[in-house]
Amino acid sequence: METSINTELVSKSDVLALIFELFPWARQFEKAPLNDYAKAVFSLNSEQSECSERSRAMSLLRSWIGRVAERRGFSAGAALRFQREMAAAPVLQTGPHLHLLLEPDAFYTHLFSLMGLRAHGRTCYISYACSTVKFVERGRKGPAWLQIDGDALNVFGLSRSKMIPYSILGRNSRYSFQLQNVDRPGPDSEATSCLREMLPAGEFQSAADAIKAANLHLWKRYFDSQVDFLQLDDSDVGDLVADHLSNDQSWLRAGLIEDRAFAMRLLLRIGQLNDTAWRGWLKNSTHFFWGCVEGRLFPLWLDGAVLRSYGAEDIRVEFSPASLVEALETGRIVPNLLLMFIVTSILPGVRVLGGSRHSIYYPLMRWAFCEALKGNAHDVQLLNALSKDERPGIWGHRVISSPREPFSLLNTIGQSGIATLLDRFGQMSIDDASGTLSSFTEDPLWAELRAAYSSGKVSRNCSQWAFS
Repeated sequence: METSINTELVSKSDVLALIFELFPWARQFEKAPLNDYAKAVFSLNSEQSECSERSRAMSLLRSWIGRVAERRGFSAGAALRFQREMAAAPVLQTGPHLHLLLEPDAFYTHLFSLMGLRAHGRTCYISYACSTVKFVERGRKGPAWLQIDGDALNVFGLSRSKMIPYSILGRNSRYSFQLQNVDRPGPDSEATSCLREMLPAGEFQSAADAIKAANLHLWKRYFDSQVDFLQLDDSDVGDLVADHLSNDQSWLRAGLIEDRAFAMRLLLRIGQLNDTAWRGWLKNSTHFFWGCVEGRLFPLWLDGAVLRSYGAEDIRVEFSPASLVEALETGRIVPNLLLMFIVTSILPGVRVLGGSRHSIYYPLMRWAFCEALKGNAHDVQLLNALSKDERPGIWGHRVISSPREPFSLLNTIGQSGIATLLDRFGQMSIDDASGTLSSFTEDPLWAELRAAYSSGKVSRNCSQWAFS
């Protein structure tokens, strides 16, 4: 008889208690229906900022959103609605990596988002999904895999050697949906055949492009055809960064790229976290950008006036607006997560939703950014705007979790589909809806943070938590 192995490093009850300690505003929803929490997460009214840097960043963000929406096939009118809703209620889901919507982490998170959007009667949903991830994250998990009726499907039909080294945003090959059943080779099952008919045919320049195209079909089929869904990824964010660097009025251009002293202060503040109880949560894994060669990502380091690699790949990019724009346009560099959050959230004042790691590292990003700002007298206005942000980062990924495979679940429910699931989970408490919270309980960093909090090394009043 098999016995289950308890892999918890910290209990679920301790994790939830710590979340409510660090984010006390959320405690009121501990026993409330999840509908109430989802509504609060998406409850944010934008006020016209008196900060010129912030207003300019929001203007660039809105223009970029409109262009990406039209590139995805939305009408000009729909693109304008995306822009208006971002301005009126600036909230961005950033939790799931770029997976097909039927992958559990993505599915249940987008279900939670839809719950919050419907509570406010909104008609647009914008989500950023990280695509600097590899095809395989662990085992048979990652963008290259999907579980259907208990069977593992190789989404793109790639060999292991074509998956392990590469990130899904790479344009080093052509990709199409193969849905190869590696557990039961042979004819498609009924479920696989059904899914195959829904996914777009043809080839795509990257796996990320294929997934984004497929998710538009899946959203309209299963989620809500009355709510337009715009999915953004790191390739898209590269265009936004280029917009900033091409605009001589952008704070990012003048304040980060042309002022290397600020860039170095920011990197220094992040490095200083290694000597605190927050060590491990936020690292300088690469300096603002990743290098990219044929789908392989590698770190870059700011060395004087140049970004350079130190491995087998020999990339050197001048740390100047023109050189960085050229490297972005040719795909030689990709924004890292810190830079992504700076242009989509920190500068324009957009609330971002995320998961177990994001809940901690995003406030630390804001702290490091604000500490670096304190070195410049002319950044007082931006620093003041950041200090007034209302709940800038919120736990909004894996708030709903279930062992049921989404595709099988949807086929079981039938015509009622998403409405039934929204009603079912919406009446649950956070504790009941969130399942095992394994992404928290099996994470050594959360165990260490719980211990640090219990011993008083970390508290709600820590300086690093001032801009949370």
